[in-house]
Amino acid sequence: MGKYQRDKGAAFERKRARWWQKLGWSDARRNLSQYQKQDGRDLVNTEPYVEQCKVGKKISVLAAYKEAKESASSKEIPIASIHYDGERDTLIVLSEKDFEWLLLCGELEEDKLEE
Repeated sequence: MGKYQRDKGAAFERKRARWWQKLGWSDARRNLSQYQKQDGRDLVNTEPYVEQCKVGKKISVLAAYKEAKESASSKEIPIASIHYDGERDTLIVLSEKDFEWLLLCGELEEDKLEE
């Protein structure tokens, strides 16, 4: 991977950390130890979520999700954030089981969905 791709990925990780901070995870930040292969998660302090961030033109959604899942413990929810170059929206990928759990536990408040 070239310097441009690494810089683009780091910028996306910083953007995602700011998103988590906005939602109340004030200590969310990039996981700089991931480069020493200690832990594959891209962000830290987002518990119970483990996020794998991918940005680019050609992204394997399944591979990104699998990376997040491999880094998550049994009590954490793996998600992959995908941002395709040229698109406005970031996609969030999680399993149907975890999505169902979020819906049934009321984690997604109705008034927030209307914003």
